[in-house]
Amino acid sequence: METLHNVKKPSLALALIPFAFLIAFMLIGVIILEVEPHIPLIAASIVTAIIGKYLGHSWEDMERAMIESNATVMQANLIILIVGCLIGTWIAGGIVPGLIYYGLNLFTPSIFLPLVPVVCAVISVSTGSAWTTAGTIGIACMGIGAGLGIPAAMTAGAVVTGASFGDKISPLSDSTNLAAAVSETNLFDHIRHMLYTTVPSLILSIIIYAIMSMGYRGQTTDVAQIDTITNILDDLFWISPAIFIAPLFVILMIAFKVPAVPGMIGGTMVGVVFSFLQGNTLKETLYYLYYGYEITVGHEMLDKLLNRGGLVSMLEVTALVICAMCFGGLIKQVGCIDTILNSLLKYFRSRGSIILSNIIACIAMNFMAADQYMAIVIPGQMYKPIYKKLNLHSKNLSRVLEDAGTLTSGLVPWSTCGAVYLATLGVSAFEYGRYHLLGLICPIISAIYGYTGFSLARLNEDEPIKDYIEDEDTLKEIE
Repeated sequence: METLHNVKKPSLALALIPFAFLIAFMLIGVIILEVEPHIPLIAASIVTAIIGKYLGHSWEDMERAMIESNATVMQANLIILIVGCLIGTWIAGGIVPGLIYYGLNLFTPSIFLPLVPVVCAVISVSTGSAWTTAGTIGIACMGIGAGLGIPAAMTAGAVVTGASFGDKISPLSDSTNLAAAVSETNLFDHIRHMLYTTVPSLILSIIIYAIMSMGYRGQTTDVAQIDTITNILDDLFWISPAIFIAPLFVILMIAFKVPAVPGMIGGTMVGVVFSFLQGNTLKETLYYLYYGYEITVGHEMLDKLLNRGGLVSMLEVTALVICAMCFGGLIKQVGCIDTILNSLLKYFRSRGSIILSNIIACIAMNFMAADQYMAIVIPGQMYKPIYKKLNLHSKNLSRVLEDAGTLTSGLVPWSTCGAVYLATLGVSAFEYGRYHLLGLICPIISAIYGYTGFSLARLNEDEPIKDYIEDEDTLKEIE
């Protein structure tokens, strides 16, 4: 263990250096050189470790912080790998192709965009996973949208909006449980309290998507293109209403309170059965589980859509999670987060401004630490005593953590969510971000509630919620 009296706290200028380097590395590496974000994250972690040594932290303690940080997302990495296998078998089994086939015969350009988030929300609530939703129904929606002439970025934004909504309010979601646990809030109290911000945000999003769709009403649907796609799918796969057994099975697994990971494994096994029904051998099915489905049909959209999935396709994403959590563990261990938030709270002292600073901190953590878990855990730990000082119930904090931490993660291209959506939907957050309306609207509504006091719950019902923190001891309590 490190000797505490030999460890110094970083000044604000020193605490900002790791984030400055991270942003610089990301801008140069990801945006300018167009490389993956893994190495920039590692480089920023090296800078942070050097600062840690300067402040007196031992390498052993910093290494332990990185390991412990990654331990908190081990389940997330497992989910990512299972999602890869699930996608491979659901394509090989004709499940995703079948959903595309029926969807192309159901949707029209005028109702497609507002309907996508609703469908994805239902699936995401049932599965407790936005990533699983994006990797299954989301892929199907991408294919349908392409057939209807809807821009891929627009469709992906609608998919991410619906998937994020369901994941955010599902009791089976890891982020939902994490936010409740960090803030010490009852899970179902947390979910009910989130409805005040999340439902209005989704309704506004659907209205905006409907307005966007109006621009495609006068556009003639490419019937020949849709016929071509459906004919190819009909030739390649056995298309039957039986394919709906797969998503229904996953929903039933969740309804019977089967944990999310076994539930998704069960969904993958259903995909394996359908793969056999499609005529694939055991060897081919095992190949699809590991490497993903591979086929060339001579149709650009279908070739891109169908050639995906497999455990291997997700290894890059799991590596990104590991790198992101190493950086997150280091900045927490070195004391950078404590210093920055302490500095913020010197200027944000009213109830509304404190909640706004909480929202800003969550969003900033998503951009700087590149992971929604860090955007939930660190601000949650830091702001917990502040909410108590204001006589605000912990479910107010847990709601903000989800409004600003969970929902905005999909807006960050180099975050774990951004990486998963890129891997599954084939569209970067740089492109679909402006159409991820739930992630843009919900933090604003959350901030408005902070200033107006609407729907804010009291910690002690016998006392009013404070509008302002008066004593200086509050800043010391969060250290």
